[in-house]
Amino acid sequence: MVREVYLLIALLVIAGAFLLRRSRVGFQQLRKYWGRMLVTCPENQKTAAVEVAKTRAAVNAAIGRSHVELCSCTRWPEKEDCGQECLSQLASDPESHRLWTIANRWFAGKKCVYCGRPLGKLSRLDHDAALRNSDQITVEWDQVPAEKLPDILNTSDPVCWGCHVAETFRREHPELVVERPWKH
Repeated sequence: MVREVYLLIALLVIAGAFLLRRSRVGFQQLRKYWGRMLVTCPENQKTAAVEVAKTRAAVNAAIGRSHVELCSCTRWPEKEDCGQECLSQLASDPESHRLWTIANRWFAGKKCVYCGRPLGKLSRLDHDAALRNSDQITVEWDQVPAEKLPDILNTSDPVCWGCHVAETFRREHPELVVERPWKH
């Protein structure tokens, strides 16, 4: 009787270790594909924003299969039945395709076009930096349609949060703003 109990405990420990290892692989897969990503659509060679079905990818990784598929794309519903060939772009380095990473790299080392304050890295816990477009209008970078972000980054200037708030107030309530005699 004692022998069977020890055997059962040993089997439970082995099964637990196996499940723990497999679940860790699943969590790594979940983290790997977290967030919206930008890819070049193989069909029309234009930028598309996609999201991977990360939970399904994590479960598949946990059971030893490597199956990844999209759960959303900016070209859907018109092209929902595509072959999802764009996934091959994400296979080697999904981090570099992540929207957050692209914006973070663009803002790093830049200064606000209004006050000259260094912007540094974006923070998920603080207000985000903004962009000033060619019409001199500021907008938060994450309010830009994801698939248009690379083009807009090429034609915009970086703006810190404080200057973005001030410029937005100036634009929306010009009757309340007294112009300063000095320039920015």
